[in-house]
Amino acid sequence: MLTNSEANSWSDALARHAASAAAYRETADAISSASWSVPLGEGKWSPAQVTEHLNRTYKVVIGELSGEKGIRIRTPWLLRQVLRQTVLRSIYRKRQLPKGARAPSEVIPKEVDGSQSELIERFRSLATQFEQVAQSNVGKEGRKLTHHIFGEIDALRGIDFVT
Repeated sequence: MLTNSEANSWSDALARHAASAAAYRETADAISSASWSVPLGEGKWSPAQVTEHLNRTYKVVIGELSGEKGIRIRTPWLLRQVLRQTVLRSIYRKRQLPKGARAPSEVIPKEVDGSQSELIERFRSLATQFEQVAQSNVGKEGRKLTHHIFGEIDALRGIDFVT
């Protein structure tokens, strides 16, 4: 059974996610078609690639919250423990990834399939599906998400992180 505090935490995390997803859609819609496939800087992804990355991430997280296998862990146990106590705590506190952090291969946008409007619509649909699946996991004991560096993390912390 969830405490009021836990229920509020889930509710808050899902509300932050909804607001973040809406803001991203609005920003993505405002990008000109001429700029959509242009990298945001040297060695950076284009808005199309960023959107595809988010879509792939949603698919992985939705799958894991639905009982499928998560991303493959790529760090040895001891290193994972050290990174969880240092880097992960800093990420949670600052609410941002360290400079130079790399995405796991499962969610890197090698190819972008679809137009700007198709990718944004897919994002909208996956964001909604994510919220529904996340909501269905509220109160489920021991629900975890897998991170390629940090290993298993609490689902609520993971959901809050992706917002």
